[in-house]
Amino acid sequence: MSDRLNHQLLRLTLLLQLERRARLAPADELPFVIVNETTELLPYRQAILWQKDQAKLEAASGVAKPEKNSPYALWLKPVLQHITCDPRAASVMGFTAEDVPEELAKDWYEWLPEHALWIPLITPSASKYGLVLFRDNAWTEAETQLVGYLAETYGHALALAEAGPPQRSWLDRLHSRKIQLLIAAVLLAAACYPVRQAVLAEAEVIPIKPNLVRAPLEGVVETFYVQPNEEVKLGQKLFSLDTTQLRSRLEVAEETRDIAKTEYLQTTQQAMLDPTVKSKLAGLKSEWDQQVAEVDYVRTLLKRSVVTATRSGVTVFDDPNDWLGKPVTQGEKILAVADPAVVELEVRLPMDDLIALESGAEVLFFSNINPHKPLHASLNYFSYRATPTPADIMAYRLKATFTGHDTLPRLGYRGSAKLYGTRKPFILWLFRKPIQTVRLWLTW
Repeated sequence: MSDRLNHQLLRLTLLLQLERRARLAPADELPFVIVNETTELLPYRQAILWQKDQAKLEAASGVAKPEKNSPYALWLKPVLQHITCDPRAASVMGFTAEDVPEELAKDWYEWLPEHALWIPLITPSASKYGLVLFRDNAWTEAETQLVGYLAETYGHALALAEAGPPQRSWLDRLHSRKIQLLIAAVLLAAACYPVRQAVLAEAEVIPIKPNLVRAPLEGVVETFYVQPNEEVKLGQKLFSLDTTQLRSRLEVAEETRDIAKTEYLQTTQQAMLDPTVKSKLAGLKSEWDQQVAEVDYVRTLLKRSVVTATRSGVTVFDDPNDWLGKPVTQGEKILAVADPAVVELEVRLPMDDLIALESGAEVLFFSNINPHKPLHASLNYFSYRATPTPADIMAYRLKATFTGHDTLPRLGYRGSAKLYGTRKPFILWLFRKPIQTVRLWLTW
């Protein structure tokens, strides 16, 4: 009898201690106290603090903060939502896998012990929270009654933690005449304050006056000897065209030349015996010379089929596989050889974003490689009309020269350019597009 009385006194002491801890705990630490220190009064394996209004796990025992997208949380959420809708959930009740839908019950023993206890945390206004305890053994009636007293304490502690001093709404504050005048003055000053116009556009680093390498004759690209952005020297091979037709043409021309030469020599010998054939010599000699010129011309074409660099620099083109096997016409651009130390910035400014820009306007280039280190440039070219971009957007082509930089960006770098224009009142800059749209509909 004495041991039983001591055990009851011990439980009562623990209950009072838990109530005191809950009341003294800060608002941000109270959920952690509820799910972790309740085990001193009732043994369990897992405790969950469930917020019914927002349907989320407020706290879980053993972790600082539950992960809402974890497999355990995603499975447990519909289980607790189902238990919350149970008519018995208004009071303390025990439940097992048999009390949840079959599709949820099949994974019960993978995540939870067999027995669970639902404890609604009662507050003066309404029950927003529920404490759920899980363990392997069944819950006794004495434990159910004991935890009911603790639930009231937890409910009051949570209600006090959420309560705060009444705050005056912004609508009430705006009723003040002084506040209204102050806001109007600030808005008017901000609307009239002159700001510098700025616009963002796509930009790319391009070479200045590159050496364009074109197809020397009509043919098919056979071999590329260089790769994009590769340094080349004067006279280095760049690419070559297919010479199959030219070699066949050279063989025919050489054969025709030899035949013309043989006919001329034979006629020369006959003319020594028969003076009547001397008149044919001039025509045969002319035909022979013509075939010799044809052979020399085809040989020149064969030499020109291998294109070499006429200056040092880096190659500028996309991909050699785009050209291999592709027929080209004479004079068609294949690639460019540019000096990597002489570059500028090309900007494509859409027509809808056009602002007033002057020569020498400030430009900031934010490359995709180092967007945190903008490069300064100065506007020096503005196309007089818009042209379609690869994305089928009508845009103006602008160019800017880099200023004040020892190290220039690499050829082909892309990014965004911010162009600065003249100053205008902030309200005109903010509503420039709506004003433009409305003006199209007005005839006066």
